[in-house]
Amino acid sequence: MNARDLVSILLTIDGGDRKLRDLVNLHTVDALVCLAAGAGAKEASSLLAFYRETGAGDAISSAAGASAVIRFTEWDAIHVPSCATPDAMAVPAALAFAQDYGTYVKAVVAGHSVGVALSEAVGGVSALPETWPGLFAAPAAAAVSVAIALDLSEERVAQALVLAMAGSSGRNGRPSGMPSARWLVIGEATSKGIRAALAAKAGVKGDLDLLSPAWMKGQAAAAGALEAKRIDPMAIARVGVKPFVSARQGMNAIQAFSSLLHKGLDPDAIETVRVFLPPVAVPVVGRPLDTEDRLATIAHLGLQLGIAAYEPPRLMDVDRSRPFDGNALDLARRVTVTADDGLPVEGWPARVVVSEKGQTREAVWPQNSDENLHSALDRKLESLPMAVTRPLQRIEAAFAGADLSAVAEARGLMRSLTGFPAPKSEAA
Repeated sequence: MNARDLVSILLTIDGGDRKLRDLVNLHTVDALVCLAAGAGAKEASSLLAFYRETGAGDAISSAAGASAVIRFTEWDAIHVPSCATPDAMAVPAALAFAQDYGTYVKAVVAGHSVGVALSEAVGGVSALPETWPGLFAAPAAAAVSVAIALDLSEERVAQALVLAMAGSSGRNGRPSGMPSARWLVIGEATSKGIRAALAAKAGVKGDLDLLSPAWMKGQAAAAGALEAKRIDPMAIARVGVKPFVSARQGMNAIQAFSSLLHKGLDPDAIETVRVFLPPVAVPVVGRPLDTEDRLATIAHLGLQLGIAAYEPPRLMDVDRSRPFDGNALDLARRVTVTADDGLPVEGWPARVVVSEKGQTREAVWPQNSDENLHSALDRKLESLPMAVTRPLQRIEAAFAGADLSAVAEARGLMRSLTGFPAPKSEAA
């Protein structure tokens, strides 16, 4: 597949399309909420300090730092089948370089299209754990977002794409320690993508036939051909907002269990909780719990259900540095997670069965009704300190009204949250 064939589809995106604008507005605010929630966490602060100390205060480093922190939160939007998380790359990259609202919309939509397409082509969830689809696609999502934000020609957008993907892989191993390379590589992939777009603007040329079936197959055993039909400008509509700080594999189980709590389930009366998930979702959420390991506390489904029962605000706790409630930890030990071949892989549904004083309650999620993404975003906004909520609400209103100042205001907030001062031209 020649890169020009892919890019020609992206250049048909209409930045004035109402549905696309609404989706971009939602994902922009959600990404900034994640950035605001994560920026103060100890590990994220270390990452941002690294980018400030090594980036000379430039737009690339601010966007790369924002990208790393947004992904670090594990609260950012995800496309479930492909494991793509393009908000973290497309939004900061486009904000850093777009100069008007319509171009910004096109840039973010294009970044999502490429990010999802490449993540699907490399195998999506089937590529895990050897290849991380979201990391594999990250440079391309950033590169295409910036190239379109800069209004480059079709040829140069195509060059940006292949320059970004040259030498890339989604193989990151399992980094340990803090700060973790798991998040640094996301920031670095975004930085690479941005620089690829700037190199294409400067006339640097790569191999437009790079993304061939043979090359794709070399990236993961589960990979397939990157075909033009995978490039879908509406891919952003399939990237779902996360209501909790959680591994997506366990999100539906938390929702199902929470629905039982809302119906009167008494946490103190719970004897056992059995969670049934598609086999592909079990390995992440069924790992042993280590309360000293932040990612383990986010992924471990037993602890997440304990938090839902005894300290529900902590479902939105990005940092996870405070000790957990003893009752929550006790409940976590009574939760078992079992693979159920009868559950479909699509959407990672969950069935939760609770034994309470000899009786059984059961819930299945997702339910028939669609989740209201705006309601989920509102709850995320409300969980933040008011000093951060107010500017985010102003930005949300500006984007909803397609205000000419919306992009500049959001860019200013991104730079502020990452600790980079606004350029003099924007300081007023």
